[in-house]
Amino acid sequence: MIMFMSTIMMLSSMKWLMMWITMEINLLMTIPFIFESKNKESSEKIMIYFLTQTMASILFIMMIVSKYMFVNEFISKMIMSMSMMIKLGVPPFHMWMPEMVNKMNWMTTLIMITLQKINPMVVIMHLMDKNLMFPSILILASSIGSISGINQLSLNKIMAFSSINHMSWMMMCNMINSQMWMKYFMMYTIINVTICVMFHLNKTYYINQVNMNNSMTMKMSMLLMMLNLGGMPPLPGFMLKWMTMEMTMNSNLLFMMLTIMVLSSMITLLFYMRIMYFSMVLQSYTMKFMIVKSKNITLLMFLMNLITPLMVLI
Repeated sequence: MIMFMSTIMMLSSMKWLMMWITMEINLLMTIPFIFESKNKESSEKIMIYFLTQTMASILFIMMIVSKYMFVNEFISKMIMSMSMMIKLGVPPFHMWMPEMVNKMNWMTTLIMITLQKINPMVVIMHLMDKNLMFPSILILASSIGSISGINQLSLNKIMAFSSINHMSWMMMCNMINSQMWMKYFMMYTIINVTICVMFHLNKTYYINQVNMNNSMTMKMSMLLMMLNLGGMPPLPGFMLKWMTMEMTMNSNLLFMMLTIMVLSSMITLLFYMRIMYFSMVLQSYTMKFMIVKSKNITLLMFLMNLITPLMVLI
């Protein structure tokens, strides 16, 4: 509950120091949430998360303190932006994110790739003005987020790299229109919730497990949900990128940057389709009562995935 409250506090904050405090509250509330089971792996993940977030927070507070003293405003903004990139897990500071998310349960993964992105994105929204670092960060995030996901077998890692790719589109929206990224984020969150809930219900963590305990109806639903996340036309996920591309072309930003991001999105579609390829080709030999049990929730998640994101645009 306090985690959600810290996000609301961040959205209503106008002072740098208040933003830093809300991010620290959020960090302290997230650590117990990750520490679900007392074992070596959970301790390692907490240490990775704590050290990276603390390093980013130290950079951020140092720049707040020295902003009006002796540091050039351009340099201070650049270092503050870098600290938020570390918090978001955006390239070139992304290596901690997939490793930490790997082997987590799906509800924790969902929080890490959705809710935990809000606070740094709000700070970036205030730093975006005339910051020359962001175009290169966008190209890195979209290309690394797509290419790195190709050879992964863990679905958690694939969702982490997918979130890195989507972060580039959100930051693109942020550069053009500060309200546009919020719509993108809401649609992205709804699509991710439905996919993570489906993986959680089926206890699916690796690509080869997608074929197990699933009927052809569920496999088709999962295929469309994954393509929706990838932005395959004419699914609602495509609307996200279509709106961003339209606004980018209207604002006369770099077309080369947009081209690279579109090509990177096509690569992400490749590994989404790879997840579902073997499950669509191979037949499942599991008992049929396992399928009937989850039929209603599958239909509900499928409808939420395809219809609910459109309500954000109304």
